[in-house]
Amino acid sequence: MNVHLINPSSVSFGTAVITPRWQYVLAAATPRSFGDPILVDETLFPMDPERIQAGDAVGIGIHTANALRGYEIGKLARERGAYVIFGGIHATLYPQEAIDLGGAHAVVKGDGDIAWARALEDCRKGEPKPVYVGGQIEASDFVAARWDL
Repeated sequence: MNVHLINPSSVSFGTAVITPRWQYVLAAATPRSFGDPILVDETLFPMDPERIQAGDAVGIGIHTANALRGYEIGKLARERGAYVIFGGIHATLYPQEAIDLGGAHAVVKGDGDIAWARALEDCRKGEPKPVYVGGQIEASDFVAARWDL
């Protein structure tokens, strides 16, 4: 099972506009048994759907401005047989929308530092829950970002 962390964007600028810190935090929160996640920031380059395989886990972080593109990616990933997990402020506020429009198997609401690993483990077992409540965690529980990726 490969883990993909995708920052959706309808426009690729070829240069980072705002570095999506969440990708590097969730990369650090990904248990080592899954290997290094594959990070895609579509403001830099478009996602290659061929890299997503059946049984993979695809994490998509959305805010309101990129939600529609995120939903396109989610549906595509689910059609390819991957587990689709949404997070971010928009999915936190509207989790059912990510399920209905984005093909989500699961939504992580709030901070993903701890909840992300639980969602991945459940996908590995073939039993993702619809919603994982990460809430707000204490600063001592923050995961150091994997900037090496």
